[in-house]
Amino acid sequence: MKLIVVILILLSAFLHVGWNTLGKKGTSSAAFFFTTSFASVIVLFPVLLVLEFDFSIYRKVWFYLVVSGFFQAVYYTGLAGAYRTGEMSVTYPLARALPVLFVPVISFLAGNIEGLTFFSFLGMFIVFTGCLILPQAKLRSLSFRDYFKVSTLFAVLAAIGTTGYTLFDSTAMTVIRNAEGYSILSAVFYFTFQMIFVSVFLGLYIMIKKTEQKKLRKILVKEKLPTVSAGLMVAAAYIIILICYPMVTNVSYVTAFRQISIPLGAFAGMLFLKEKWSTPKILGVAIIFSGLLIVYL
Repeated sequence: MKLIVVILILLSAFLHVGWNTLGKKGTSSAAFFFTTSFASVIVLFPVLLVLEFDFSIYRKVWFYLVVSGFFQAVYYTGLAGAYRTGEMSVTYPLARALPVLFVPVISFLAGNIEGLTFFSFLGMFIVFTGCLILPQAKLRSLSFRDYFKVSTLFAVLAAIGTTGYTLFDSTAMTVIRNAEGYSILSAVFYFTFQMIFVSVFLGLYIMIKKTEQKKLRKILVKEKLPTVSAGLMVAAAYIIILICYPMVTNVSYVTAFRQISIPLGAFAGMLFLKEKWSTPKILGVAIIFSGLLIVYL
């Protein structure tokens, strides 16, 4: 890869870890991610209007956008719960790594085995091993209780959300490429409307949860700056990756290298959020990262 691509992917990874750190440090809630999603829309939607984007040509992907937006809302709700009840140094790597196991399994059950090789299965097994080690309190005495902590279950929920929107996004982008060809602007359109539907679903959830309503008021009064900043980071991290795709010969290089965010996220939790350092965390993250590289490379 070119040096500029490496720099851009690193910047995207830091931004991704940055908005997650703000989500953990602030009021971890659906209300927080509702505000970040809405902030992304406010920034990007005017860009589409100024460039006179033709929305009608993508009428075939509206179904995928709605369903993807729902799963993205599930992801944010799970992530908020994981950060509210557990440590980012554990839940962030789990939420990022588990979809690497879930997506191929669902694809396999659906009869799609294209791209699954021996090294894919080897890498997934290594990732699974890392995920087993990561939540443990001690390495010498493994405990099944550590897998059923509320924070771990929320991280699994976030991973389920990621799996859902990943599958629908992949199908939608195939439809877009077949209809009009891939472009950064079309991807920005997709992301923007995905965030619109995320905001709708999270907004409905907030309407029926009084605790979330209280948190939303607190965010709007006391945490506007970090929340809006997180929204801008979400948008920037996504757009940077979109810019990188046409600059490489194989998109798997980008997908693999951006997994650097997993150790970065774990260490951000331990360094900046003062979470406990432990052998299972460091070993688990290292194993997950190595397994992901095998899967993608």
